[in-house]
Amino acid sequence: MRSLLAISLLALASSSLRGQAKTIARYGFVDGAVAIDVRPGGIIAIAGAQGDSAATVVFRVNDARAWTDSTRRFVTRAAPKKATVVVLQRSMIEESSGSGAAVSFLRRAASDTTTFELLFSTRGFGKFSLALERREAVLFFASMKRAVDATKPSPAPKAIAKPKPKSKKAP
Repeated sequence: MRSLLAISLLALASSSLRGQAKTIARYGFVDGAVAIDVRPGGIIAIAGAQGDSAATVVFRVNDARAWTDSTRRFVTRAAPKKATVVVLQRSMIEESSGSGAAVSFLRRAASDTTTFELLFSTRGFGKFSLALERREAVLFFASMKRAVDATKPSPAPKAIAKPKPKSKKAP
């Protein structure tokens, strides 16, 4: 009787977990922490924390896909060759709810150095930034790509074709 109860509890628990958020990544970077979750309904949440500041920003998957595809190219670009040239690039994604919350990715490239930064801003709580190393920026965008891919519906299983019976040759 106890095993039947345990089996039914496991079945109920697994079915209830399907509707909850799926964690894609949790990183403790040098300057702070970042978490990326996929929620039901095609929603991606990015949470950031540094010191006593924290923010969670929620996006629709289509917005996150466009932002990720265009912004991750910043990470792989080379620094300018001339010592006097400084390149500043910024890409921002805002919550669609009109709350004023947003995440910006900033890249500053000079002759020998390139720095990256994630800037979290909310209308009510202000803003804070996380300095990222190149490796951390690559990890962040790889996780965002996985989050976008995780929201795609799983393909329907293909029907397995039964082999045709071989015809018997007449003697």
